[in-house]
Amino acid sequence: MADNLLEMAVRHLGQSGLDALGNALGLGDGKAEPAFTTGAASVLAGMLNKAGSESGLGALLNMAVKSTDMDLSSPADIFSSADKMTSLQEVGGNVLDSVFGTSHNAVGDVISSALGLDRTQSGSLIRIAAPIVMSMVGKLVKSKGLNMEGLAALLLGQKAHIRDQLPSGLLKELGAGSLDELAERAVVETSPRQAAHAAHNTPPVKKSGFGKWLWPLLIALGVLWALNMCAKKEKVDDGTGGVMQQDEVIVEETPTDPTLNGGTTAVPAAPVTTENFEQSFRTYLSDANRDPRREFLLNIEFPTDGSMPNSASAPDVQALIKIMQENPGLKIIIEGYTDSDGDAAANQTLSEARAKGVRALLVNSGIDEERVKAVGMGSANPVADNNTEEGKQMNRRIVVKVDSFTE
Repeated sequence: MADNLLEMAVRHLGQSGLDALGNALGLGDGKAEPAFTTGAASVLAGMLNKAGSESGLGALLNMAVKSTDMDLSSPADIFSSADKMTSLQEVGGNVLDSVFGTSHNAVGDVISSALGLDRTQSGSLIRIAAPIVMSMVGKLVKSKGLNMEGLAALLLGQKAHIRDQLPSGLLKELGAGSLDELAERAVVETSPRQAAHAAHNTPPVKKSGFGKWLWPLLIALGVLWALNMCAKKEKVDDGTGGVMQQDEVIVEETPTDPTLNGGTTAVPAAPVTTENFEQSFRTYLSDANRDPRREFLLNIEFPTDGSMPNSASAPDVQALIKIMQENPGLKIIIEGYTDSDGDAAANQTLSEARAKGVRALLVNSGIDEERVKAVGMGSANPVADNNTEEGKQMNRRIVVKVDSFTE
């Protein structure tokens, strides 16, 4: 049975938290719990709507992971403090902007009308519900090691729990005629229906021009990589102690003891291999008991803020193309990650562009585009400390996961 996030959130607040919330918002006796439930259900509907695209789902996963850094252990104390309430609502406003976008204020009006609250009360209510719900989601994401597909499944499982709690008019603001229609948008996997829809509505990828010179390009990249390796060796051997100028490397071997802020041990969402990519991936595919969550690091280099791979990327890209050609029943997901520096939206965009850059190399080498998904994860799921340059470099990475495999 799916986890009931509404029940989890209400249970987390407890009666003391609900009473404090009611007092803070000026709600009548016994109205705090149904009001909070309506606000929380509305947030979950918005998240389900945002899960209708891979980029939206990636952004949700990123927010959920980061939300666990909030201290919501004493809700009654937070709701009784004006300063803490202001801080919580600031966080909630950012969550709502991401989840609902330009519909943020309209959603507040819908809740206001449904509950008979003024706009100030309804606005505060939903800004409080948003971070609490996101925190509940984040706890499940971390405890269960959920990836994007797992998060989508979790949100889909909330449909039965929120159906009778949504305020009238909310689904219209989200552009859906029914909750079932909203749920159908969630990205879990490409079903035959979705594939047929895409085939009718997506222009075919033109491969003729790029495909003609892709392999010469990859060969040239391979030569450049080999020369680069030789140059590195000569530099080390000549004893000068000079430093070579290199492009930004976004993938390094994962340390055995990665840490996050405050020294907390980082637990990746899925096991990550640091072995030779081709050998490890082939061994994995031959194992009937393979872990479906396992991730494989690609040795990929990008120019700073660029999305097209550099010369050092050729060997692993060539190996992946060859494996895909030898296994026509293999479908993969390419996930791009960044470190936590800079704007979260910009990181999300860059990570998606880099994943799509790798995907383009595969598609234009003749791999069917429906066999390769590209997803930007932004700074989600760090594998090392973002407070150090080495850690940031490790977190800037491209990984390959198996979507499905039929031998």
